[in-house]
Amino acid sequence: MFKKFKDFTIARQVKIWSWIGKVAPLTALTALSLIIFFDFETLTDYFIGLTALLFAVVAFTWWWWVIFAVKDLNELLNKTTKRFERVIEEIKSLKKDLKK
Repeated sequence: MFKKFKDFTIARQVKIWSWIGKVAPLTALTALSLIIFFDFETLTDYFIGLTALLFAVVAFTWWWWVIFAVKDLNELLNKTTKRFERVIEEIKSLKKDLKK
């Protein structure tokens, strides 16, 4: 049972807690807003409120995921551009050497 948790590195724990730290406050605010603005009386009302809360959690998680995905893609593009520029410079240098 505990073998699963051996692979649970500090970096992975930090990542999970980071996500919880971003999504949980927004979820709590949404839940409080739903409770304050809508008067839940029946089981159907609670079900609709829970469904709305689940949609909000998915939206919050997706939003943060998109932000980090765009950040990672931008970093990848920057690294690739720098490497490509180095290759171009090396090709130019080779051309000069071949002309000599």
